[in-house]
Amino acid sequence: MKVVIIGNNVSGTFAAQNIRFLSEETEIEVFTQEKYPYYTRVNLPELISEKVSIDDLIVFKEDWYRNKRIQLNLNTHVKKIDPKTKTIEVEGKSKSISYDKLVLALGSTPNVPPIKNAIEMKNEKKGVFTLRSIDDALAIKDYIRSKNAKKAIVIGGGLLGLELANQINNSNLDTTVVEFFPRLLPRQLDGECGTMLKEEIENRGIKVALDAATEEILGNDFVSGIRLKGGQKIDADIVLIQAGIRPTIELAKNAELDTNRGIIVNQFLETSEKDIFAVGDCIEYKEQIWGIIPACMEQSKIVAASVLGAKKVEYQGTTPKNTLKIVGLDVTSIGIIDPSKEESGGWEILRKADKKDCCYQKLVLKENKLKGAILYGDSKATSYVYSKMEQDVDKNELRDLLELYIYVCQKCGMEYDDAVMEVLFKDLPDDFNCPNCKNPKEGFKKKE
Repeated sequence: MKVVIIGNNVSGTFAAQNIRFLSEETEIEVFTQEKYPYYTRVNLPELISEKVSIDDLIVFKEDWYRNKRIQLNLNTHVKKIDPKTKTIEVEGKSKSISYDKLVLALGSTPNVPPIKNAIEMKNEKKGVFTLRSIDDALAIKDYIRSKNAKKAIVIGGGLLGLELANQINNSNLDTTVVEFFPRLLPRQLDGECGTMLKEEIENRGIKVALDAATEEILGNDFVSGIRLKGGQKIDADIVLIQAGIRPTIELAKNAELDTNRGIIVNQFLETSEKDIFAVGDCIEYKEQIWGIIPACMEQSKIVAASVLGAKKVEYQGTTPKNTLKIVGLDVTSIGIIDPSKEESGGWEILRKADKKDCCYQKLVLKENKLKGAILYGDSKATSYVYSKMEQDVDKNELRDLLELYIYVCQKCGMEYDDAVMEVLFKDLPDDFNCPNCKNPKEGFKKKE
C-alpha cells in the first residue's frame, strides 16, 4: 500500500512516523513546499535574534527520513488532487503520482486582520511581515539590517507574538506589542495573570498597548507606523503581524472535499472523500479548529491507525494546553481557565498570586475534578496538573502543591486563607492586624 502525505509540518511528519511504527511494509511519500526537513516553528523568533541557527531548528535531518524509509520531496508544490483516479499532480512534473491513501497535512497560514494597506505592503515587501517559516524569519532579519530598523511593532499579544516581540527587542529594536483584546494571551490567561505578565514584559523594555485595534498601516515606499482606532499613531520601521492562523483548505476545496473554516473530518479523521484523510491545523471537527501542537500530535496517532484500517480510537477533540516560555518565564495554560464564561455553576478555584516573585497559579475544579489551570512563573506543579486533568483530586494535596496555607488568629480564631485572599499571608505588611480583634500578624499560626 502507498500512502502519500501532503505537508511536512508537525502533523504530517508525525503521521508518517506513526504509520511507519505501525507498518514496516507501507510505502510512505511526503510532499512539501518547504526547503527544509521538519523543523520546530516555536523557536523561529530566535532565528531573527541569531540565538539559534537554521540547523538548530531542524528536528529531523534527512537521514532520519532515510532510516524510516520515508521518501521526502522538498520544494514541491502539489497543484491538484484527483480523488476519482487517486492521483495528485505536482508542479513541474508531467506524470501524476498515484496513492492508495492520501493524508492532507496542509497546515495553516498566518491570519492578516482587515487592516488598511496590510496585505498590499506585505506582498510588496515594504516592511510588513508575518512569521510562519524559516524563510519568513530570514526575510525579517534581512529587512531589519538593510533598513537599519530602530522601531518595531508586533500586532498580536498571543504566544508567538510575545515571543517574537521578545526576540525583536533582544535585537536592539524599540518594540511595541499591540493587542486587540483587553489583556495579553487572551486565550491562555485570565485578567489578573494577564496584568502580571504585562508588567513583567514592560519591565523588560517592551511597550504594550491593550484594547487597541489597528486600522491602518502607514507609509508610502516603506512602512512608517500604524494608526489605531481612535486616531493614535505609533511610529515603526517594521510591522510584524502575529494575529492567529487560517487553515489551508484550497487544495481540498478544489478537489470538492467538504470544507468550512477547515477541511471537515469525522472521528477517524476521514474527509468526505473515500481514502482521503486530513490532520492538524487544516482540519475542522464538530465545527472546531485547534491550531495547537498537542492537537496535531494526538491527531497524528489517530490518522495513522485510520489510514491502515485500524479504526480503534476515535478523535474526541483536544483539551487546549500550552507550556511555553514567554520572555523567559514558564507559562502553562490548560483546559477551562475562566469558569465565569461557563454556563453551569459549581466551580471552585484555588488561586495563588505572588506578585513579589512574579508567580501566579490557579487551579479550576468542578465536583472535585481538575478542569483547568494557569501556572505562571513557577513550573513545579506542571507535571501534576497534566497527569490529573479531568480526574478526582485531593484539595489538601493541591494546597500543599501550591503552598497555599490557612493562618489562624490565636486570639479570636479568624482564618486567613491564602487561596481566596488577594495577598498571600507572607506578603502582608509587618503592621498587619487581625480585622476582628486587632491581634498583630505574629499572633497568627499556620493551620496544620
